[in-house]
Amino acid sequence: MHKTMKLGGVIAISMILAGGLTGCGGGMFSRDKAPTDSEVLLGQDGRTLWESGLQYVKIVNQDVVGSLKNEHPESISSDELRTVLGSIYVSETSFFKREDNVLFSRAELHVLSTAIANGLSQAQDNEDINFVSIGQHKGVLAKERKTTTGRVFISDGRLNIVFGLIHEIYRDKDIATGQKIDRRIHPLNPGTRRFDAKPKVRVALDSGQANYLDPETGNERTDWLVIDIATVLAAAKERVTGDSSSVTPELLEDIARSKQDSTVLRRDVGKLKEIIFDMSDEIEKLKQQIENTKN
Repeated sequence: MHKTMKLGGVIAISMILAGGLTGCGGGMFSRDKAPTDSEVLLGQDGRTLWESGLQYVKIVNQDVVGSLKNEHPESISSDELRTVLGSIYVSETSFFKREDNVLFSRAELHVLSTAIANGLSQAQDNEDINFVSIGQHKGVLAKERKTTTGRVFISDGRLNIVFGLIHEIYRDKDIATGQKIDRRIHPLNPGTRRFDAKPKVRVALDSGQANYLDPETGNERTDWLVIDIATVLAAAKERVTGDSSSVTPELLEDIARSKQDSTVLRRDVGKLKEIIFDMSDEIEKLKQQIENTKN
């Protein structure tokens, strides 16, 4: 079932993200340059599966020896992984209200599902998959580039993602100084088994998803997501009525986003009604003031 990502596919994806999509919303996958004009490649030494500027997916050594035993190499199709990654939502605040937003954009899902699935089929039991991804996501007033980084591995039949950053707003320059941010000093680090990164944004847990329970402290890790692959895939199919044979990852993704868009639309319509009501009240007050002036 596994689909190997060939060199041509890697080049094509890199060209699309580095060039073709730069015109969409300010270049969500634009290539970033270091102060020396040479590309900064982050992460540990390892086999690179995909790379574009600061973004990458690569096979690396486990960061803690004797940690959870990995079950690698493991075969999972890119379509299955896309459904699993597409099921992850994060809880964010917008206009003082909490709402759940997709963790990965469509472009991010396309790259990560293919590259990570390919990596899991090659990695050994002492290796993980690290990634850095930058995508266009909903902001307070407009879409913003946000960074998500993580360490991925499969253990006990479950997909583990240890996040370093979750929807961290990505900037090329420091807001206060206007100076270009040197990513060698401020790297976009993936997560680590050693300690909780405590990301500012949290994953909104759904069916088949849970935070990792640290056996040493007895506490849940806020940066460590454990996903039961079979449960998530089954839950995704159950959300679709009719013939399950026609279910595709793209359809499941569209349904999830349509549900989110409907929720946002209902919220916006409610706000619009409140504004109209407030305006009507103000208009009546203004009419009364005009009448009082005439008298």
